[in-house]
Amino acid sequence: MSRRLVVSVVALLVALSLVGAPVTMADWSEQVSFSASEIDASQVRDETPVLRYDELDADAQDAVRRAIESPDGSHVVYGDEDWPDRFFYSDYTAPGQGLYAVVYEGDHYRLYTFAAGGFPVIYWVYELPFVAYGLALGRVGTRAYRGEGSVRLAAGAAVVGAAFHLVGPVFDFPLVSPMVFTGLGVVAAAALVGGLVATAVRNRSKKA
Repeated sequence: MSRRLVVSVVALLVALSLVGAPVTMADWSEQVSFSASEIDASQVRDETPVLRYDELDADAQDAVRRAIESPDGSHVVYGDEDWPDRFFYSDYTAPGQGLYAVVYEGDHYRLYTFAAGGFPVIYWVYELPFVAYGLALGRVGTRAYRGEGSVRLAAGAAVVGAAFHLVGPVFDFPLVSPMVFTGLGVVAAAALVGGLVATAVRNRSKKA
């Protein structure tokens, strides 16, 4: 199997995953938020359940620890399949339903858990740059397959496209914030689309 064929197929598969961003990045609109602040043990009300960090399951521990250790005392989990089952999520909070006390490394923390996110259509707008990038990548992959375009460009663009999934909502934005992620998508889409337009203009000029 030729390198050109392999690269072209990979590029087209990555392109398809990005064109389908409203599905492949659906975790973006499925959010729950954890907010933690340190308090004195005397501030824990009798009706508030006291949870010990060491007794929580792994998913709950991870969310609580990230909230406590974050600079602003908050953490967001994307994708309902990853929401820790131990907690209650809603716009409403009450002791035991979105409001807890957690003992972490000997200190007490007030923990709020609540539903975040919004209507999926809002996040579809944020995903548009990635859809545009996917369409452009599909064009690049098709041109490479036909021998009309650069295999190196198709390979590089496919790597960038795959990287979007790795730093996006599926993995809870591990490296950049959601808005920076969207900005990167805009820049990448503009660069790839601009390159395709420039190539088309040059080809027309040569034919003329």
